[in-house]
Amino acid sequence: MSPTTLPSIPAGDVQEDDVLCDVHGRPYALVAAVIGDDDAGVWVSAYTLSEDDPRWFPVKFEPGEMAIVMREALAHTGRPSRRPARIAGAMSFVATVMALSIVLAQPHEGELAPVPSTTSTRTPQTPETLRPSSRTDRHGVRARISREQLAKPAVTPTTKNPIPVPPKDIRIVFYEDCTGHAQQCIDDGHLTMYGGRILAGHAYMGYQWLSRVPVGRIVRVISGPLAGTYEVYSHLRLNRQGGAMPPFGGAELVLQTCEGSGTGFSLLKRV
Repeated sequence: MSPTTLPSIPAGDVQEDDVLCDVHGRPYALVAAVIGDDDAGVWVSAYTLSEDDPRWFPVKFEPGEMAIVMREALAHTGRPSRRPARIAGAMSFVATVMALSIVLAQPHEGELAPVPSTTSTRTPQTPETLRPSSRTDRHGVRARISREQLAKPAVTPTTKNPIPVPPKDIRIVFYEDCTGHAQQCIDDGHLTMYGGRILAGHAYMGYQWLSRVPVGRIVRVISGPLAGTYEVYSHLRLNRQGGAMPPFGGAELVLQTCEGSGTGFSLLKRV
């Protein structure tokens, strides 16, 4: 396997939430904290991404050493915008109408364009040509419809579907580990792990509750590299979707979904 094409950066530029990669570009650890010293090099506290051996461990970079990192962008967990499709559809419709109007305005080959007539050719209406009124038909007076035959409106009014609330006992059994390619997994409808500690899902695919887990609620992750017991201690909201990854402080697990046109997060720590 050839070496990775990911750019190398000085170890002193490594940041929290960077994903460390080996020489082949395979991610192996999430950076939790960085301690740098010009003489002693850079010490990094990292968390393994391996499902077989999830643990914390230190990484030491010598002075002047380079590091290969992957910085993931914040995934989109809201409904994709339909504006580009609507604009393209409107432009296509206008172009079609213009082209059709030009074709209709051209006379057919070998034919002269019609000339408006100065005399009316409208056939005068007679009693025989008049259409039946709303109270008659071809056989005479139309039969009356009784009120019992008319459709009645529904008694129960239609209600909107409520936003799902988080269950009291939250147990996350399965999720996709999509570090480095999270958006595709999220768009496919999966609860998706990326960035080493984020579990994200589209709000319109049933994951609206991820950003609304109450403070103090216990969340149990049953399997995978994030397996453990966590407690919600705070929330975070961004007025955007996508873009640069925000700092999550000391959160060891982050639950993400959209909040309107923004993005919401529940922040958790291990207990």
